[in-house]
Amino acid sequence: MPLEGDALAAWLRARAGKLTASRMAVAMDFLKSGQPSKARSDYMRELVAERLTGDSVRHYVNDAMQWGLEREADAMAAYEAATGVILIGPGFYDHPRIDNFGATPDGLIDGGGLIEVKCPMTTTFVGWVMDGGVPEQHQPQMLAQLACTGRTWCEFVAYDPRIRDVNRQLFVRRFEPTADDIAAIETAAEQFLSEVDAMFNLFTEAA
Repeated sequence: MPLEGDALAAWLRARAGKLTASRMAVAMDFLKSGQPSKARSDYMRELVAERLTGDSVRHYVNDAMQWGLEREADAMAAYEAATGVILIGPGFYDHPRIDNFGATPDGLIDGGGLIEVKCPMTTTFVGWVMDGGVPEQHQPQMLAQLACTGRTWCEFVAYDPRIRDVNRQLFVRRFEPTADDIAAIETAAEQFLSEVDAMFNLFTEAA
C-alpha cells in the first residue's frame, strides 16, 4: 500500500543514499561490451547526491505506473482472499551486513516468505501468464529483498482487475532461489556500492 504523510517522509529518509531492492536490476545493468549502462551510472550519481543532501531523489511516475501503485492494496486483498494468507505490513529493512543496502517488500508472509506485487498493463500481464514463471526482470528485486530480510522465498503476484473474468485477474508464482543466488546478489550489491563510495570520495576530494 502506498505510504503517505509522515510515514512516507520517514521511509524516504530511511532509504536515502542506499541501494534499494527496487533498483537492484539497474545496479546490475551492463552493456554487452561489459561497460556500465547509462542507467547504472546515473543511479550511482543519484545515490551520491542523496548522500550529500540527505534527501531522496524523486522520480517521474507516469499514468501506467500510478495506476499500478493505486491498485497494490487491491492486489494484496485479492491474494489474501484467494489463499487465505494474512499478510504482515511492510517496512524498510537494512541488510544485516552490507551497509547502505536495503529493501521494502510489499509484505511479509508467515513461514519465512515475502510478497512482491505488480499491477502491470494488460499486455504485460498476458505475457507473464503465458510464460508461466516469475518474470526474469523482477528477480533481482526479489533476491535483494530476501537478502535484506533474511527470508527464503517470495510470492510473485501480478494483478489486473481490467480482465473481465475475475478468476483470471490474479497470477501467483513462488520464487525460491538458492543460497548461491542470494550470495550472488549480495556480491553484486557490494561491488556497486564500492563504486558509489569511490564516486562519493572523488566528489568530496574535488570539492
